[in-house]
Amino acid sequence: MAAPLTAPTSLQDDDGDRPGAIAPFWRRLNSFFLFPLQMEPLIFLLLLSAGSYLLFLPIIGRIFAVFGLALGASRYAFKVAALASRGVLHSRDYTNALTDPDWKVLPWKFFVVLVIHTLVVGFLASRNEWLGLLGMLASSLAMPATLMVLIQSSSLRAALNPFELLGTMADIGAQYLLLCLFLFLLQAGFPKAVQLLLPITPSWMLLPMLVFCAVYFLWVMAALIGYVMYQHHGALDIDLLREPEDEPEVTAQRPVKTQAQLRDSEIAELVQKGDLQGAIAQAREWARTGHDNVADQRRYHRVLLLDVPTSGRLQLHSQTYLPLLLLRKLGPEALDAHTAVLKVLPEFDAGKPDVTLALAEQAWKRMDAKHTLMLLRAFDRRYPGVVEIPRAYELIIRALKQGQGKGYKAMPVLQAMQRRYPDHPSTQEAAWVMRDEVNAPAA
Repeated sequence: MAAPLTAPTSLQDDDGDRPGAIAPFWRRLNSFFLFPLQMEPLIFLLLLSAGSYLLFLPIIGRIFAVFGLALGASRYAFKVAALASRGVLHSRDYTNALTDPDWKVLPWKFFVVLVIHTLVVGFLASRNEWLGLLGMLASSLAMPATLMVLIQSSSLRAALNPFELLGTMADIGAQYLLLCLFLFLLQAGFPKAVQLLLPITPSWMLLPMLVFCAVYFLWVMAALIGYVMYQHHGALDIDLLREPEDEPEVTAQRPVKTQAQLRDSEIAELVQKGDLQGAIAQAREWARTGHDNVADQRRYHRVLLLDVPTSGRLQLHSQTYLPLLLLRKLGPEALDAHTAVLKVLPEFDAGKPDVTLALAEQAWKRMDAKHTLMLLRAFDRRYPGVVEIPRAYELIIRALKQGQGKGYKAMPVLQAMQRRYPDHPSTQEAAWVMRDEVNAPAA
């Protein structure tokens, strides 16, 4: 008699496809105020504050000091908001692999947005005082949405598109106005904090104190904006790097065992008894009747990972399971499932260009250049003539240039893009990524 199979942990106590409940931002205000006091941001904050003494340099040095302080503080603020929007809420979890190189230019793009808003409001005010006030109010209300669109798309054009901004506001709903109120209160809190600290601050510490307060409130606002994006990640179409965890009171309100958990336990018990075929048959029946139920499909997928590879069942099911996960905005899980399939079926192909590209985008969001390139290998030959080819080329270039530092290998891909898709937006993006190689003098 064959030795009994051991059920993997993934077959047990699965809570279906329901993610943990995310607490509304007004119940986590303390965490935003405490964020700049975590180890990494606090060290950076103290360094920026000490750097304020460079403002006593002659005029040229003073200009560079202001520029450096503003750029350092704003770049970190965008990083905080971007990572928070994808579920990375504590600085101890920050890694270089999670950082997108495009975030470095977001302060410049936001500065351009501010200049354009100022010009528009100034033009309206020159025509009519009330028009100017109305423009200023509209600009203030749009600013959080502008930051969110910039963080999501890294696109200046999108950040200036009123339809993009209105769409973001609508996705968040009435809570957007509450967010604007809290941001206004935080802006008002800066001068109040300075006013309280002035009487007890030695004269030689005044400048560092001012910089400390300004950057502190900036990073609190960044953490708040990022968390609101995280809270509404489904509506905003944001793929999380970390799944939400339940609040204790939410967990306490849940039933002891959900239907999904009971089914998981039944399948795990069959596997532990050595009845793999019985487990597959039962999981397949639930998957058949729950064709759009992620929990049932996930359970069937996991038990098929234990099946004989030559049966063909894992390959067939994966080609429908992965698109379902992507459709339900479970991109990180889809990539993990694809990785698990490759361990059993090294030659597995998702079979659809949109699914393959979406998986590659997920891999690149994790800054996994090797996995990205593996997914996109021979993409144009596997899927000739599809509309996803330019975007696939762009991802290949990013993975080679930004992920592996091999711009010389990406250059032929860019040249092919410029020949075949000269006016495609992905070609323009790829050219920007490869700007150093494009502008390099010929040997």
